[in-house]
Amino acid sequence: MKKRKKIDAKKNILPHSQAKLDFYKDYLKRYIPILRLADFATSINIFDVFCGTGIYDDGKKGSPILAFDAIKESNENILKLNKQLTPINLYINDLEAGKVEQVKQYFENKATQICEFEFHNKDAVTFLSDIYKIINNQTSKDRNLILIDPYGYKNIKKEYIEKLLANKKNTEIILFLPISQIYRFAGKVLNDEDYNVKALKEFIESFFPDKNHSIYKNQLTDEKGLIEYIRKALSFNNNFYTTSYFIQRDNKNHYYALFFITPSIYGLEKNLEVKWSLNEENGEGFEQPKQQLSFFADIEKETSKQEQYKKLEQLLLGFISEYREVNNNQIYEFTLKNMFLKKHSNKILRNLQKDNKIIVTDTKTQKEAGKGYFYLGYKYFKNKDVRILISIK
Repeated sequence: MKKRKKIDAKKNILPHSQAKLDFYKDYLKRYIPILRLADFATSINIFDVFCGTGIYDDGKKGSPILAFDAIKESNENILKLNKQLTPINLYINDLEAGKVEQVKQYFENKATQICEFEFHNKDAVTFLSDIYKIINNQTSKDRNLILIDPYGYKNIKKEYIEKLLANKKNTEIILFLPISQIYRFAGKVLNDEDYNVKALKEFIESFFPDKNHSIYKNQLTDEKGLIEYIRKALSFNNNFYTTSYFIQRDNKNHYYALFFITPSIYGLEKNLEVKWSLNEENGEGFEQPKQQLSFFADIEKETSKQEQYKKLEQLLLGFISEYREVNNNQIYEFTLKNMFLKKHSNKILRNLQKDNKIIVTDTKTQKEAGKGYFYLGYKYFKNKDVRILISIK
């Protein structure tokens, strides 16, 4: 049998890398128009810390090109509305000068009025320090999105990320990490002085300073368990909203993961919309296509969806029972923090109301509220507009 030629991942986009780029592209398509139409945003800054290749050998686009395309599309749509364009700055960096030059050449023939470019050839620590200085000189009305897609984890420190987020609280970060690699060597490096594993040891100690954490005792259940631990750590004691999106590397349950960190619950909601649009079964991540599809694939998908609804129903009932009475804004935040969308909670609440399992009270009339109206949404949350109270019947 002829041996299959191995695909060069540096020159071609493999399925798991495409899943990562799909996530980034879809979020930009939501992120950019919202900010450009918002009165409060005076500038939008996108920082690509490890830009990689612009166009790959297979013709697919890397992260800086996808960002440019999203900006261009938003320009065209907003100009149709006769709205003023909020300026966008695209910062592109990579330690490999050749990659930056390739991206730069791609943009040289493009219309310069789409956005402003800055090209850098710096190591990650230096460039992240530069980003911090830029943010420090901004106002709270400027908005930033930082994509950190390293080739490993050597330059990723938890304190760098917190510093960027906390500066003006106007910044969101998408971080990509090789979970299977961290999981595989975690137990070894914590008891090894070998310099080759020093970077991973520093990474783990940065994210998990508590020496009683499960990771120090080899008590991690699986790679998805590690993803959840890192997600929680990136909330910085619940000062920021976080979510994760796993990406299956192969058919052996090895994973990468994207982590999204934001000071804004609205940013979290938009990110969750991306997750659920990419994976309508559970919104958790990308799985490699099965080599042989089951005859019952559609039934299995529907069963998976129903299991998620059942999971959220139990969470909601437990939440309402614990506090005895909760309002629409508390339900909205609780839903998003548990990685579901308001449409999921709306469906469950309608069913619970229909089955007379909950009492929904209108706060203005102090009488039973109309059927099916739960006022879950950012506009109510932002304005602290409490419309209903929900309790268990």
